[in-house]
Amino acid sequence: MMQVLDLFSGIGGFSLGLERTGGFKTVAFCEIDPFCRKVLEKHWPGVPIFEDVRKLTAGDLNDRIDVLCGGFPCQPFSCAGKRRGTKDERWLWPEFYRIVCEVKPRWALVENVPGLLSVDSGRAFAGILSDLAQIGYDAEWNVLSASQFGLPHLRKRVFLVAYPHSFGSDEVSIFQRDLPK
Repeated sequence: MMQVLDLFSGIGGFSLGLERTGGFKTVAFCEIDPFCRKVLEKHWPGVPIFEDVRKLTAGDLNDRIDVLCGGFPCQPFSCAGKRRGTKDERWLWPEFYRIVCEVKPRWALVENVPGLLSVDSGRAFAGILSDLAQIGYDAEWNVLSASQFGLPHLRKRVFLVAYPHSFGSDEVSIFQRDLPK
């Protein structure tokens, strides 16, 4: 059973999806919104919920972390916003990255809006890839739409999967598999 730390948890969508596969168990959440924390408490009783990603450290965790997942705030690069990118105070990739460095998970899963790829002329996303490479992680990413999975709307999202280079992959990319039509 792979153990999950879910950052920027919202109401637990990432954890719900992972746990429904049968191979994952969420061992901690981090969510700043009080309403969302109440939802998490109801559906995951007894699982620790940390409030502020900027204060969370590996020392706060009692379990090994195999999977670190989350969708840091999208406002800095959403096409619906001002697209201030890394200059926006809500740019929280550095916190996600800090926690990857501290817990060294086998997998890091990131979800966000497609604007992440283009904000700051692509430099913000290039910085994410560079950060991961500097600590020995390879990354794959793709833009997927909810409609590809049978839902009646587009809701495009970038999904990035990172893993230690030593874990390596001579296998087919996780994104080269056939997706539902």
